Amino acid sequence: MKTFAKMLVASTVLAAGPASADHSWGGYHWASDGTVELTVNQAITSEWRTPLNLGIADWEKSRKLSFTQQDVTGVNLKRCSPIPGEILVCNDAYGQRGWLGIATIWISGGHIVQGTTQLNDTYFSMTRYNTPAWRRLVACQEIAHDFGLDHQDENFSNYNLGTCMDYTSAPEGGVYNDFDYGPSNVSTNRHDYDQIDAIYNHADSTSATATDFGAREVGKPAAQRINSESPGLSPSEWGRAIDHDAHGRPDTFEKVLAPGQKRITHVFWTPKD
Repeated sequence: MKTFAKMLVASTVLAAGPASADHSWGGYHWASDGTVELTVNQAITSEWRTPLNLGIADWEKSRKLSFTQQDVTGVNLKRCSPIPGEILVCNDAYGQRGWLGIATIWISGGHIVQGTTQLNDTYFSMTRYNTPAWRRLVACQEIAHDFGLDHQDENFSNYNLGTCMDYTSAPEGGVYNDFDYGPSNVSTNRHDYDQIDAIYNHADSTSATATDFGAREVGKPAAQRINSESPGLSPSEWGRAIDHDAHGRPDTFEKVLAPGQKRITHVFWTPKD
C-alpha cells in the first residue's frame, strides 16, 4: 500500500512525512540473514558519480544495508543487462520517452536476485533537469527500488516530505511556480529507514551475495536458471501495468519470464506542470 499525501499549506506542515512508513515495493526483498550486503556496479559517467555515491551513502545509514561499489566497463548501456546477484547502474541518452529513470528487479523464488537502474541523459542534458537536486533525487530513488523500497507519495504538486521517495516538481524545495514545496527531496528520512527495517526484519535460508547466488544458479538445470532478459526502454517491453501514479500514468510493470520468475520495472516519469 502506498501513502499519498494531501495538498497542505506549507506554513502549517512539518516535513516529517506520513504517519505510516508502509512503502515497501510489494514486499520484494533480497534474501538475507536480516542484513543485506549488495554490490553496486557503476557503468556511469562522471556527472552521475557524486549523485549516486551520495544516494548510496544515505541508504547505507540504515542498519540493515551495506554496499560495495565498483566500476564496470564493456557494458551495453542501451540494454543495461543485469548481473546475477548484484545491482547495475547505467546512464545513457535513452531518448525523449517521458521518463527520467527506470529501476528493474528480477524475482525468483520470492526474492530479488538482480537489479538495474537506468538514468536518462536525454532529459538530464536539459536545463531543468541538469541540476544537482534533480540528479540526486532520481539516483537516490531508483537505487532504492532495487532493494525493495517504494514511494512515500506519488503527487508531484504537493508539499515535499523531505525524502527522495517522494515525487516532486521541485526536488531542491522552496518556491516553484508560485507554490512553496518546503524541504528538499534529495535525501532520505526516518520513514525510509523504518521501512527498510520492516522489509529486512527476518532471516532467510539463503543468501543474496553474488558468490552464493552464482553457485546456486550453476547447480540448477538450465531451464530453471534466472531469465536475464533486459527490460528495454518502453512500456511495450516492460509487461503489464500493475500500478499508476497520481496522474493516472502506469508507473509499475510486471512481466512473467518463466514459472516462478518475473521482472518488475518502476518508471520515474517527468512531472506534469
